[in-house]
Amino acid sequence: MTLARGPGRLTIQTVAGLIVISMLAVCGLHSGAASARDASSVILIIIDTVRADHLGCYGYERKTSPNIDALSKECVLFRNAISPAPWTTPAIASMFTGQFPRVLGYDAEAVVLDNKVLCMAEIFRNSGYATAGVISHIFVSAELGFDQGFDSFDEENAQGHGHISSPSVTDQGIAFVNAHKEEKFFLFLHYFDPHCDYILHEQYDFFPDYDGDLYSGQPIADLREAARHMTAEDRRYLNALYDSEIRFTDEHIGRLLRHLKDIGIYEDLAIVVAADHGEAFVERGDDWIGHTKNVYQELVHVPFMIRLPGKGGGRSVDEKVSLLDFMPTVVAASGLDVPEGYEHDAVNLLGGGPESAREFVLSETGRWGKQQTLISGDWKVTNDQIAGDTFLFDLASDPGELRDVAGENDEVFRRLRAKLFELDYDLRMLRSRFRVRAPKLSPQQVEKLKSLGYIR
Repeated sequence: MTLARGPGRLTIQTVAGLIVISMLAVCGLHSGAASARDASSVILIIIDTVRADHLGCYGYERKTSPNIDALSKECVLFRNAISPAPWTTPAIASMFTGQFPRVLGYDAEAVVLDNKVLCMAEIFRNSGYATAGVISHIFVSAELGFDQGFDSFDEENAQGHGHISSPSVTDQGIAFVNAHKEEKFFLFLHYFDPHCDYILHEQYDFFPDYDGDLYSGQPIADLREAARHMTAEDRRYLNALYDSEIRFTDEHIGRLLRHLKDIGIYEDLAIVVAADHGEAFVERGDDWIGHTKNVYQELVHVPFMIRLPGKGGGRSVDEKVSLLDFMPTVVAASGLDVPEGYEHDAVNLLGGGPESAREFVLSETGRWGKQQTLISGDWKVTNDQIAGDTFLFDLASDPGELRDVAGENDEVFRRLRAKLFELDYDLRMLRSRFRVRAPKLSPQQVEKLKSLGYIR
């Protein structure tokens, strides 16, 4: 893939500092390498479909993540990171580019990531890094433009929801590290196993006494059909299957981390662990299992942690942060200069403190639902465009978002609702800045996506 593009620069001014000031979209900015003074190699681990509250380092009591938990003690741990979208393609596109999903053209369906937009791997490759991606889901494939900036981009693990991919993803990651340990590298590893289908790994059976009708590997459509009639034991078993998947993935991430230590490069690496979105398990008494449809916290509150090279101790950042700032923050963590034009100071974000957090954090979805939410401190205003309702939640007293308190907090509700609608208008105006096109799928790919429930 060529990185040659036309000259010029596209700049956007928008409301309340919520949208990145510069789109950094055109070739002149792609071709300039960031400074590599004291820069380190980077391993970026994105685990698909992991909600923050199912990891021990975020307070979960079940032992789902001992290796990630141990790593987190050496990390800047963002306790309140919010994904800009509750499904894979727009969330990771935003993480890679620092742009809002809707500006990139995402709404109800996956589209091809415009090759004009600057992607994180391009920054590293232009700075002399060897770059590689190992992915395990077609929704972050080269067909959709996610290979931009990668010297190699392996998709052999993208074999559908029933495929167990964590061992192979780790094996390929280890092979790349062994081949490139003497040079600067940027390695992206995408782990997919916690995503449905939820498969029991016998060595991590958190509910061995379950005697109900649900079973390991059950298709998501069948689970949703059964959701309204699930017992408390059924829901407990469903969570146990999900946790088994997380624990299995954690095992193989742990294997990677141990190998990095064994070959003597661990201390000098920047290591990033995050998720693209979470997962819902009929918390609200409805029939929804999975993601995409709404913007409740179980879908948008995700883990995010960065181990800075040469740093032994960790700390926590409690303020709300947006994965919209993921790309510049990872670049800054490596020691490279963040390309000019990003309005958010990623270095200060790594430094922590209220002054480094965004005043407002946005997330939205147009897939199987149409919701937008704006979070400011502990207040969260959510607009459901299909239902025609807007709600206000107090996450401090009601973290499950079960009680609308708009009527009791009229001033807060009006202010945040106005800000949300103002931002919605700006995003609609900016949407045309990049080319939006659907992927060219073969009949076989279309049938596969239908069978997985991704298109209708």
